[in-house]
Amino acid sequence: MIIRVLALSATLAAASAQAQFTMADVQFWIGTGADSSVLVFDFQDGTVDPSYAWGFLHDGSATGLDMVEAIAAADPNLALDIPSGFLNTVTYGAHAGIGGAPDYWSTWSGADLASMEMNLGLSEVLTNGRWFGCSYTDFDPPLAPTAPIAATNATAVVERSLLDLGVYPQPATDVLFVRVNEDGTHALRIHDLGGRTVFTGRTNGLTTAVDVAGWAPGTYVLVVGDTRRTVAIQ
Repeated sequence: MIIRVLALSATLAAASAQAQFTMADVQFWIGTGADSSVLVFDFQDGTVDPSYAWGFLHDGSATGLDMVEAIAAADPNLALDIPSGFLNTVTYGAHAGIGGAPDYWSTWSGADLASMEMNLGLSEVLTNGRWFGCSYTDFDPPLAPTAPIAATNATAVVERSLLDLGVYPQPATDVLFVRVNEDGTHALRIHDLGGRTVFTGRTNGLTTAVDVAGWAPGTYVLVVGDTRRTVAIQ
């Protein structure tokens, strides 16, 4: 009986936390149209604030893919890797969810945060007033998105130009090569998932070598100008 009471209390507490964040709490809205949907990315990484929400205005048959791509284009802190329409990697600030290293992204939808169920992926058609969630999980069991905080629109008004940025080899062991599509120099920074900067410098021409020998194995976030990529060090 005690175990059942504790389990029920935990369930009610989780539902209460989710109910506290509503569509009215979203601060970062993009798009145009009469319909509105909320996007949630939950990195499930054990940090204080692992989950974030954005708003998307649309009409007609917009999909989850339309929404995530539009929001990533508007928010310089959010970067996505979506090969063949599959959500593989997401980075937001110091958070990173890399497909297969170690988990994968699941997609969810519902009338609100508390009622989300797994859907068919980014091809899911959006419905006015509903939520679309992406959760980084090991699928044992799948973890639904948790209560988010509102992503902010502090830099959305700043025009930005993204570089075509490539990194190799992956994973890197001794040297990481950073390739950009523009000659010249750009600010280059690498930080770990805790936000600690481990390297600062500038690109040198089209390809720049970064000595990563002796770095702790793991996932890092590479930032060149306004463009960011996750990189693996082995």
